Amino acid sequence: MKKRTGVKVATAAFLTLIALTGSGTASAKTTYKAVSASKNQLVDIVLKPRSQSAMGSYAYQVVTPSSKNYHKYLTSKQVSSKYGQTTAKVNALKKYLKKYHLKAGVYSGNMVMVVKGSTKNVEKAFKVKLYNVKSNGNSYQKAKGTPKLPTSLQKSTMAIFGLSNYNSMSENGKVQTKGQYQPQVIHKRASIITNSDSPQKFIAKYNLGSLYSNGNEGNNRTMGIITFANFHPSDATKYWRSENIPAKKNRISVYRTNGYKGSWYGYDESTMDVEQAGAIAPKANIRAYVGRSDVTGMVNSVAAAVGENKVDTLSISWGQSEQQVAAEIKLGTTPKQYNQIMNLLYAQAAVQGISVFTASGDSGAYDGIQEGQSPALNVDMPASSPFVTAVGGTTLPKSYQVDGKTIKITKERAWSSDFLYPNYKKQEFFSKSAKLASYFTGTGGGFSRYNKTPKYQRGFSGVGTYDVTQLWQIKSGSINLLKKAKKVSGNKTGRNVPDLSVNADPNTGYSTYISSASRAGKNGQWYIAGGTSIAAPQVAAASAVMSSNTKSRLGFWNPQIYRFAKTSSSPFTVLDSRTNNSNLYYTGQPDKKYNQATGLGTVDFTKLLAKFKSQK
Repeated sequence: MKKRTGVKVATAAFLTLIALTGSGTASAKTTYKAVSASKNQLVDIVLKPRSQSAMGSYAYQVVTPSSKNYHKYLTSKQVSSKYGQTTAKVNALKKYLKKYHLKAGVYSGNMVMVVKGSTKNVEKAFKVKLYNVKSNGNSYQKAKGTPKLPTSLQKSTMAIFGLSNYNSMSENGKVQTKGQYQPQVIHKRASIITNSDSPQKFIAKYNLGSLYSNGNEGNNRTMGIITFANFHPSDATKYWRSENIPAKKNRISVYRTNGYKGSWYGYDESTMDVEQAGAIAPKANIRAYVGRSDVTGMVNSVAAAVGENKVDTLSISWGQSEQQVAAEIKLGTTPKQYNQIMNLLYAQAAVQGISVFTASGDSGAYDGIQEGQSPALNVDMPASSPFVTAVGGTTLPKSYQVDGKTIKITKERAWSSDFLYPNYKKQEFFSKSAKLASYFTGTGGGFSRYNKTPKYQRGFSGVGTYDVTQLWQIKSGSINLLKKAKKVSGNKTGRNVPDLSVNADPNTGYSTYISSASRAGKNGQWYIAGGTSIAAPQVAAASAVMSSNTKSRLGFWNPQIYRFAKTSSSPFTVLDSRTNNSNLYYTGQPDKKYNQATGLGTVDFTKLLAKFKSQK
């Protein structure tokens, strides 16, 4: 999994046409070595729900005022009995696995079973052989043979995975100094932190302040954060204290998925998520789910969070492009049903009233362009799931020096680096990835290849249509900046991403405090950070604040907010300008209520809360 952290855009000089070649690797010998018989293995068995479509339908009913099931959220135990696999089938699976000395447990909801044991016993139980593979500089575990269970048990399963695994989070950007990990070069150090960098800017800009009246600051609410790296809770408490945020004490708890001890790669991401969420909802609890950085870690962490049912909102700032997922499915390390599995878990969250927010990505319309796949238009997973609220990014008004001239961004627009391109003419890039990181910076958005247009988006103004300012010619793995941009319009199907947007540009970003991974408080530094990975936990926290005002969970946002956006008193400001409003491809659509650069637009939380309260 890669983290969605914004890059601080370079502003040194230049105007040019560049040609960036694809990031393919020359073919090399592939080697296989049997995995140690005693190595501990972690395998997931995803159980077939009794009816995934019925659960999906219920997810809509609980947020539809005219439905008899409106706000009749289920507990995870009720989900188990109504939609999950039967207890009899679960027990039969456990009995079979016990014969091979394998331990099995099921997350509440009866959707995902976790199996632990030695390589030798796992191979016997699932009729496979496990190998360590080295190919093209990558190392991963892969199973030879299709995992099998007895026919009577196989019928109750959707997928078996974890036998093959691939760490899809690249560590190329990790910086190590004297044995300690420092944050990646994605923030600009701030010598002076001002109110303009404080989370108060988010509160003021998106009219959240009035919601704190009567002490409603996320009270009696818990925010969940899915992450794949450790963090120092003391960094967050120092941050809140330094920013004069009256945060609740002893509010942070950590759930270590499958007992995972955690990595310190990406700890800056975990830290920022906790700090920003806690700043916006200062009286809410925070529960971080720390798991392995692969699809098994993602599935199990989400299953754990939803199964516990302790969180009211869930924020996810990590993900993969849909193209990367497709590549891993082809490689055999990710199950072909991965999208269906994640939708199953997010639908479970929805019927339980948990609001899920995800980052839309930070490479513009070309999500995952640095993942090593052939560059193409892409959206992020899990943002492309129809059961999550995908949060995109904007940039706020600011002046820049561009090619010796002052360029003013006079109004909020889609976040991207396009207006800074002239500055790159004399910029010296030391690697291809550095070029890609500079040129392809912006809010993720576009059309999903895995998910159909969801019910709440069908027929909505702007959904399925697009306006484009094409800046790049991408062909046969080469990436070339056009001498003259092309304007294109058209139609396309699939889940449209994102759903809404807030400020995510690191140039107009937020303060954050991060100390050394080696020891809490050591070499602590202040940075200005951005990215949709900051936007997602901020919006999740705003949802917690609204929820403390309504005294109930807000549930699955999307069917509700698209309904609100159709009204004359919409809580959204549409960013529909066709010019200077691009995510490096998609732009605003004049006179339409939706576009793939910023979704429904920016939000007024005071108006949005009024809409939630007005439903009957």
